Amino acid sequence: MGAQGRRFQGVLIVSALARKTNNASVPKNPGLPDNFAETVDREAGRGGAAPILSWETKRERRQKYILFLEDVSVSFDGFKALDNLTLYLNEGELRCVIGPNGAGKTTMMDVITGHTRPDSGEAFFGENLNLLDKDEVFIAQSGICRKFQKPSVFESITAAQNLVLAMKAHKTVFGTLAAKLSPEDNDYLGHILSLVRLTDKADKLAGTLSHGQKQWLEIGMLLAQKPKILLLDEPVAGMTAREIDRTTELLLSLEGEHSIILVEHDMEFVRSVARTVTVLHQGTVLAEGDIDFVSSHPEVIEAYLGGA
Repeated sequence: MGAQGRRFQGVLIVSALARKTNNASVPKNPGLPDNFAETVDREAGRGGAAPILSWETKRERRQKYILFLEDVSVSFDGFKALDNLTLYLNEGELRCVIGPNGAGKTTMMDVITGHTRPDSGEAFFGENLNLLDKDEVFIAQSGICRKFQKPSVFESITAAQNLVLAMKAHKTVFGTLAAKLSPEDNDYLGHILSLVRLTDKADKLAGTLSHGQKQWLEIGMLLAQKPKILLLDEPVAGMTAREIDRTTELLLSLEGEHSIILVEHDMEFVRSVARTVTVLHQGTVLAEGDIDFVSSHPEVIEAYLGGA
C-alpha cells in the first residue's frame, strides 16, 4: 500500500477503534434531519447512493443545485468506471471527494468537463445547461474550470503574465501580452496575486517558482477566468506542510464565492477543509456526510481496510 493509502487507512483505523462499542449500528450523520428515513426513497443494496427526495421533480432538484449528476454510468471495454453515480453540489459549496484508485473520481470530472460522454444518466450545470450536449471549450467558457494534479503553467513567462494569459479579454497569446489592461483588469490581477500569495513573485519567471507556488499560480489562472465551479485534483500533492496550510487558507477563502469539488487523498488536509465528504467506490457513492461520519462508516472501512 502506498503512502496515500496509508494516510487514509490511519484515519479509518483510529475512527474504527474510537467507535468500538457494543452498538454496531451505523453512526448518525448530524447533518441529516430526524425524519430523513421517512422522506428518502432508498433502494436496498445501493451502497449509500445519494438520496432522492420523493417529493421533488428532477427540474426542482436542478433548480436547487449548481451541479446536478444523476444515474451517470460510464463503461470502458466492459469495465464500469461510473455506475449510476448521483451527486449534487450546492452553490458556493466546497465538497471533498475521496476514494481509492479506480473509484471513478477522474471519470466523474471528465464527464463534468465534457471530456467523456457517459453511457447513460444526466449532468446539468445549473437548471438548464445540459453538460452532455456541450464540448470541453464551451463548458470551460461557461464557468467550469479544472485543475489537474500536476501544475501546468507557462514557465518561460512571469507569474503575472500567466494570469494575464488566463483572462478572457483577448484571444491570442501575443495579443494578450501586448495589450494594455484596463484599470479593472489590473485591479483584478492584483487581487488574484494577493489571494494566491504571489504578489512578491509577480515579475518572477514561473519556472523559478517552487512546486507549491506553481500550484497556487495555476489556481490563480483558473480564478482569472472568473469560474463558477472549480474542479481541483489533489492540489496539495508534493507540497510542504507550510504550503499545505496556506493552501487550506486559500481554499477556505474561496468557499462561498465559488463552488468547489476537491479530489484529494491527504486525509489530514481533507479534514481541515471539508464540510461534506463524498466517498466513491466502484464508480458510485458509498457514503456522504461530514468527515467523522464517513470515516466511521462501516462500509467505508470495509472498502478501504477489507473488513479490518
